[in-house]
Amino acid sequence: MKMENTKFTYEAAVKKIDLIGGVPIVVEAQWDGDSRGWFLMMFVIIRAEISEKLETYHLGNISLGGDIRLFQGTVPPYPEAALAEEIGNKLKEKYNLEFFFPSPINPDDNCPRWTEKDKAISCQDCNKLIIPTNSPYLPKEICYNCHLKREQNQRIINEERYDDGVTMYLFKNEEFHNLGYCSKFESFPIAPFLKDKVDNQKFDDVINIVTLQKSDIVKLIQDLENEIDKQILEYEEPQMDKRLSKFVSVTNVEYKGRAYKLMNRFNSKHELLSRLISSLDVAIKAREENYGYKIYFKNGITHRDDSVLRFVNYSQEGKTDINTINKRYEGILSTFQVEETLKKLEKIGCLTVNVSEVEITENGKNIV
Repeated sequence: MKMENTKFTYEAAVKKIDLIGGVPIVVEAQWDGDSRGWFLMMFVIIRAEISEKLETYHLGNISLGGDIRLFQGTVPPYPEAALAEEIGNKLKEKYNLEFFFPSPINPDDNCPRWTEKDKAISCQDCNKLIIPTNSPYLPKEICYNCHLKREQNQRIINEERYDDGVTMYLFKNEEFHNLGYCSKFESFPIAPFLKDKVDNQKFDDVINIVTLQKSDIVKLIQDLENEIDKQILEYEEPQMDKRLSKFVSVTNVEYKGRAYKLMNRFNSKHELLSRLISSLDVAIKAREENYGYKIYFKNGITHRDDSVLRFVNYSQEGKTDINTINKRYEGILSTFQVEETLKKLEKIGCLTVNVSEVEITENGKNIV
């Protein structure tokens, strides 16, 4: 099921509970997820008036954003959780019932339902109730979020390399527009046309930037048009039965005055053509509006460096102080290790440090 952004309200919950009848004894909030990300489902457990059996009813869902928020550093706190707690506590007061929300901090679909909480244990790290996993590859004493946190903290402690990932921008003066991120440069649709330029780059620095100026962009446009023209020769209109139409959408894309219908899935030729035409549109915009391209490569960045940059950029909105950073990594890094990391990030042009004030630079922003 695909979730649209939706705000489930207290008033809607009251209306539904009153229509159900019986005696409401528990309202619970449980995480679930789909291809777009996490969302919260809210339920009420009613004791039936005649049979006195417990019956569970779905009240509604809360979904306020996709998982891109995880990479942008805007969560936690999850706004879904804050809204669920507000609604749950109001219902608790109105009906004198129990509000059961086993994972209010992070999404987790391995928490017990209220009816099975006697089978649960408390996570050793965060203390929330969980159903122990059956996986032989995961620890049973902690939740999955805490398992990931332990692993990430160990990568930070060990200063493991974190050079994967290439980010591409359009730029003009101090203005940057993010065109996308790929784990490998070859995954960008324009990569084949820039191979010589990238191969000739000397990757001697920690942050290496390949820049495309106007002459490069003119050549890129020509190369893209040549490749699209070649792909167009093999173009066939999409043929879909009703079963396939449930999973695939068709978009109309214009190229040289002609519209083409392209499937977004299960047709590699259509997918490639769509990406090439989109890349051409961006290149034409760059040429006409005097933008350049900047492509950021990393060569010597560690998980520790990346974590500190993300903390400053996202959690602290680009500016903080050394004491705040030390508090964030308390129990993980020593103050000396934090100081050395800040020195490195300042030296490679990702941060500026002025006495105790720390601020991220444009290069720092552009690699996280």
